[in-house]
Amino acid sequence: MDRPLAGRVALVTGGSRGVGRGVALGLGEAGATVYITGRTVQGRHPDLPQVSGSLEETAAEVTALGGMGVPVPCDHRDDAQVRAVVERIGQEHGRLDVLVNNVWGGYEGLHRWDERGQRWQAPFWEQPLELWDDMFVAGVRAHYVASALCAPLLIGAAGLVVNISFFAGQRHHGQENIPYFLAKNADDQMARAMANHLRPHGVTAVSLYPGLVRTEGVLLAPEGTFDFSNSESPQFLGRAVAALAGDPQRLARSGQVLVAAELGEQYGFTDVDGRRPRSIRAEYAEE
Repeated sequence: MDRPLAGRVALVTGGSRGVGRGVALGLGEAGATVYITGRTVQGRHPDLPQVSGSLEETAAEVTALGGMGVPVPCDHRDDAQVRAVVERIGQEHGRLDVLVNNVWGGYEGLHRWDERGQRWQAPFWEQPLELWDDMFVAGVRAHYVASALCAPLLIGAAGLVVNISFFAGQRHHGQENIPYFLAKNADDQMARAMANHLRPHGVTAVSLYPGLVRTEGVLLAPEGTFDFSNSESPQFLGRAVAALAGDPQRLARSGQVLVAAELGEQYGFTDVDGRRPRSIRAEYAEE
């Protein structure tokens, strides 16, 4: 099998499970060495035992696919821990080719909200105020910190920064959760702004949108909650990141908001089941 990213070094933040795990796997099957951060080293999430996934499991899967998985425990709310991860990569490789800002604390309190009778689409004044911090401290700020600390290593490798975001950041719809909308919008604007600073150094920065992803949490939803007919595996997003990382012309895309399904059409990759999901951009377009 072709390994277009053999010899490349990547860091995927928040890679124990979900989208982050899928991104790590996509980079692994392309041959990359993938550092994976998270808080669950072994076993399951302490607050959500029904959801599987850990750093060691993801790293082992990355290696089995042809890459090299490196699990690194890290709480991205602690800058010192993030700095230690970056310093380790610098010492071991002296470069970083791909940074994927995926870590996301925005759903940390879902089990608490259920206990309080809160709903995702409830009016903002009925939602817990700490939801803002869940979204922005362990999400947006964590992405900024990782990018700032990794920048010197990325510049040395003419690397790629990917902020994992979503269509909700483009325009607020109806009862969409307000902190979620603002956090995703901030991630998009951050990528655009970082692109301006990084472009002279040959580093690409983009936002990347998945569609409906069949993560462990999504698959636990009550039957009928989601229509999976056009859904994606988590690894499909990883293949999108790998395709970008392997594109020598990627700098031309810097500052853009990209959609994984559209990249699949452009680069010719498919999901793990051989299907190619359709872009759902039109569903979020201006009315």
